[in-house]
Amino acid sequence: MSERVMVFIDGANLYMGIKHGLKQDKMVKVDALAQKLVGGRELVRIYYYNTPTPSQDPAEQQANQKFLTRLGWIDNLQIRLGRIMPRTYMIECPKCKEKVEYKTHIQKGVDTRIAVDMVTLAVSEAYDVAVLISGDSDLVEAVNFIREHTHKKVENACIPDKSWNRTLREASDKRIPLTLDYLTDCWLP
Repeated sequence: MSERVMVFIDGANLYMGIKHGLKQDKMVKVDALAQKLVGGRELVRIYYYNTPTPSQDPAEQQANQKFLTRLGWIDNLQIRLGRIMPRTYMIECPKCKEKVEYKTHIQKGVDTRIAVDMVTLAVSEAYDVAVLISGDSDLVEAVNFIREHTHKKVENACIPDKSWNRTLREASDKRIPLTLDYLTDCWLP
């Protein structure tokens, strides 16, 4: 009997890893990556987590919507969106000591949704193996709970850079570095 696999993708973590860790300005074919990670096992479902783009740039908003629309055509894929919250920081210039206001956005609710989905689906026997594409340390406790209390396997795939948390890697049954070579056949044209 083939193992049933669910893939849980932290979209922002994957995107930032590709952009900053691999120094690539490319988008991944999510379905191709999921199939590659699953191999000959049964792919039950893909969960893709992210937030709407905080950008006010119409071109970036259009690109984000195009990507989400493309995801909507992938069989057995469910998009789970968190929310974006504005965040303001006061930064002091080290040379002139002038205080500058720095505005950015942070995502909220994404890690919680990933953890809740992974745990509840493990407890309800929906999968045998979870493949988590993320390097976020906030997910360590969910991975530990799944492995200790449900005896399901958790495989962790991530761009091998500083964003791949060591504790998350160590908590997982299998570690899959998403290198340029590994992703060769997973890029969107």
